[in-house]
Amino acid sequence: MFTNKIPWLVLLFLWMGGSTYWHVCRIKQLCPDDNSPAPTASVSNPTAPAFTVPGLSFSDGTTVIFESPSNASFAKSGSKANLNGVQPLIDSLATYLKANPGKHVQLTGFYDSGEQNLSGEASLGVARANDIRAYLIGLGVPEHQLKTGGESKTDLVFTPAGDSLYGAVQFAFLDEVLVKGKKPTAEEELATKEKFASIFEPMDLYFNTGKIEYIQTAETNAFLRKTKEYLTQHPDQKLVVTGHTDNVGSDALNLMLSKKRAAAVKRQFVAAGIAASQIELQGKGETQPIASNETEAGRKANRRTAIVVNQ
Repeated sequence: MFTNKIPWLVLLFLWMGGSTYWHVCRIKQLCPDDNSPAPTASVSNPTAPAFTVPGLSFSDGTTVIFESPSNASFAKSGSKANLNGVQPLIDSLATYLKANPGKHVQLTGFYDSGEQNLSGEASLGVARANDIRAYLIGLGVPEHQLKTGGESKTDLVFTPAGDSLYGAVQFAFLDEVLVKGKKPTAEEELATKEKFASIFEPMDLYFNTGKIEYIQTAETNAFLRKTKEYLTQHPDQKLVVTGHTDNVGSDALNLMLSKKRAAAVKRQFVAAGIAASQIELQGKGETQPIASNETEAGRKANRRTAIVVNQ
């Protein structure tokens, strides 16, 4: 008798299961549908911030102007320049310098404090300037026409992604004291009076007020070029850099200031390719004036740094 009830029990369970499925899955829509697409996350795509590549512009007084809507770029913490878009301007600069051997260009490289210096140079800025310098030399520009330096800068133009930047090297023609229509400062007049005779004869360098880089002229560039050649051939010889001041202030303060001036010149000479181990620094303070400290003109003449190669 029990055997006869089994089919009815099976039908009862099937009916209960079917009713439950229909109620839960079809009416309540609580069951997953194998044919329905998998849920996807909604990804917003905000508009990227506008970014404009800064142009490059510099001039040799009123003689010639170099301009480009683009600029050289560098990877973040990188020292190799990408010249795409600005190469024609750099090539034109090389042509101009080769045609005008008396012209000199200062390349100043910039870097952000958040970048790493992996170049082996004194700073990432120097490395960036030297990379463009090497490119110009490769085009035939004589080494002595190109000077380099580096500085930290807080307003560098990084791309929105932050992985590269533009305008990290500044171009500037030197010998601006000779540009027609520009009145030279007293320090610039003193600098232009200095003549190069021999690397073994002292030559004075001067600084404009508030500047840490000495005023470069064709004469100081000639001294630097010949000194670099000589010291490369004579690694046991040294360039002596001696800082001097006027008599304003205490003896101790002036001694410290004279040493700082000498150190600033050393950094520039090292950036130009002279080994740091071949540069000897001295500070004489106010003890060796070359003019009277009783006049402003005399005090300006005494604020100098002397350079000479020891034999």
